[in-house]
Amino acid sequence: MRGSLRHRWFTPYAFIAPAMLVLGVFFLWAMVQVVWFSFTRYTPFQPPTFIGLANYQQLLSSERFWSCMLNSAVYLLVTPALIFLSLSAAMIVESGIRAGKWLRLLLFLPVVTPTIVAAVGWRLVLNPDQGLVNTVLTGVGLPRIAWLTDYPWTLISAMLVTLWKGFGFYMMVFLAGLLAVPRELREAAAIDGAGRWGVFRLVVLPSIWPVITLVFIISSISALKVFDELFVTVKGVPIEHQTAVPLIYEEAFGRGNFGLASAMGITLFVIILAFSLVNLRISRANQANQGAA
Repeated sequence: MRGSLRHRWFTPYAFIAPAMLVLGVFFLWAMVQVVWFSFTRYTPFQPPTFIGLANYQQLLSSERFWSCMLNSAVYLLVTPALIFLSLSAAMIVESGIRAGKWLRLLLFLPVVTPTIVAAVGWRLVLNPDQGLVNTVLTGVGLPRIAWLTDYPWTLISAMLVTLWKGFGFYMMVFLAGLLAVPRELREAAAIDGAGRWGVFRLVVLPSIWPVITLVFIISSISALKVFDELFVTVKGVPIEHQTAVPLIYEEAFGRGNFGLASAMGITLFVIILAFSLVNLRISRANQANQGAA
C-alpha cells in the first residue's frame, strides 16, 4: 500500500510519456529547427548559414508574399459560409424530420472523402469546356467561366472544395451543441410568447456561442493554411493567385530556398496565433456581456 501511494504521482506522467515523446520529436523539435532555419541561408547545395533577419527583411518587401497573404485573407470568407450552412443543416437534422439519420449520413459523406479525390472531382465539375457548371450556365444563356485558370475564379473554385469537404464535420459539431441545449429553456421561452426566431436568438444562440467560436477558429485556421485544394484543383496557375502555404511550398521545394520558406512559415504561424488569440478574447468578452445581461 505504501509503495503504491509513493509511486502514484508518477502514474499520469507514465501514461502521457509516449505522446509527449512523439510530440517532442515531430513537433517541438521540428518547430525549433524551422525557427533556426528562418535565420539562415539554407539551400539543397549549402548548409545553414546564419544571416540574421535578412530572410524576414526580404519577406516584408516581397510583393508575392503579400499578394498570397491577401488571397489567404480572402479565403477566410469561406468561414462564415461554413458556419451558416453547417448550422442551418444541424438545425434541420436536430428538428426531428423524417429520414434525419439518412440525411445526417449523406451530409457527412464528404468528410470521409479524401481531399485529393474531392478536389479531382470538383476539377471535373468546374472544367471550363466540359464541366457540369459551365454546361448549366451556357444552357441558360450565361457565358462560360474560367474556373480553373482566371483569378479570382481559381480561388473561388478551391473555396468550393473546402466548403463541400468541411460542411459535414462542422454540422456534426453544431448538432452536438444543439442537442446539449436544455429543452426546458426552449419550452419556457415558447410559453412566454417567443416564436422560433425568438427561441433561437434568446436561448439557442447564447447556449451554442462557445461552439460557434470553436468552429470559427478551427475553420479559419484551416482556411489560412489550405494547401491540398489549391494544389490539385488549380494546379499550374500563377502563385500570386494562390494563398500563403502554396507559396511556402514553391519557395522550399520549387526554388530550394529553405531559409526564406521557413521565415514565411514562422510569419504565417504568428499571424494565425494572433488571429486565434484575438478571436478568443472577443468571444470571452461577448460571453461576459451576455452573462451580465
